[in-house]
Amino acid sequence: MLLLGLFMAFAAGLRPDDIDHDYATYTEMYYNSFSLSTEISFTIIVSFVQLLFDNVVMMFLIYALISMFVHFYGIRKLSSLIFLSLMVYISNYYLLHEMNQIRVGVASGIFLIALYHLGNDDKKKFLLYALFATFFHYTASVLFLFYFFDGKPMKKWQTYFYLSIIPAAYVIYFLHMSVLTTIPIPHFEEKMKIYQALQANGGVWDEINVFNLVLLTKIAMTLFILWKSSLIYEYNKYVYLLLKVEIISIAAWVALYEMPVVAMRMSELLGIVEIVLFPMLFYTVKPAWLGRVLVTTVASVLLFISLVYNKVIYI
Repeated sequence: MLLLGLFMAFAAGLRPDDIDHDYATYTEMYYNSFSLSTEISFTIIVSFVQLLFDNVVMMFLIYALISMFVHFYGIRKLSSLIFLSLMVYISNYYLLHEMNQIRVGVASGIFLIALYHLGNDDKKKFLLYALFATFFHYTASVLFLFYFFDGKPMKKWQTYFYLSIIPAAYVIYFLHMSVLTTIPIPHFEEKMKIYQALQANGGVWDEINVFNLVLLTKIAMTLFILWKSSLIYEYNKYVYLLLKVEIISIAAWVALYEMPVVAMRMSELLGIVEIVLFPMLFYTVKPAWLGRVLVTTVASVLLFISLVYNKVIYI
């Protein structure tokens, strides 16, 4: 794990500047990092690099090393299927976050650690790690909402409630209901309405596809794991907590269609639980080798979609 983690960190940190979508943006931010809209962690890391190295590559490497540490630590805490989880991680979120959205990458890894403490009913440490994640990306402030969640087995009414969330999100989409613009915060509400008006004129609507193959596949796997959750719980006590987060992640993609940037960021941040949740398919089939084949197939499909369909990196 140590060797693999170091290899992944250096592969992401020392990647060429033409392999991903965000390299140029972060390079620009490196030279203009001191603004009110910049997370404090980015400012600190950039200041440290400029003081000691004066080389933008070191910024990417430091982010990659931090991200690998928190992801590997989170995976070890949440699952015993470490290498199956790493397989799913490499096939999707490693390419999306560590090769592109480096700030979100670190925040999502910290979120995994926060969920470990939440699953053990240590809410003070959960809040601490959620705050720490917010220092790396402001989107992580949404993590505080999960303070009221727990990892206990769902009661019957809870199962029906969480089953209804994704269909409800699609109802919001079909009725063109605006979730973000109804938030009773004057400045925020005004911003959302302006964005919605620009979207209507500029055709930004089509950026969110609520019927894409990736999303539908995730919905199918999530529902299957929910169906088998009582069995999986015997092997991993965090399954219910991770299921709740994944359902919210999927619903956010659909219900927040009005602002694609928010929908994507929210869904991708919360969706990091997939690297622990989807390998749990291993527990649902026998013999063990068939479970490994199943998870490997899922990871292979996600990798193919990431590289060919979504073009997360340029190859």
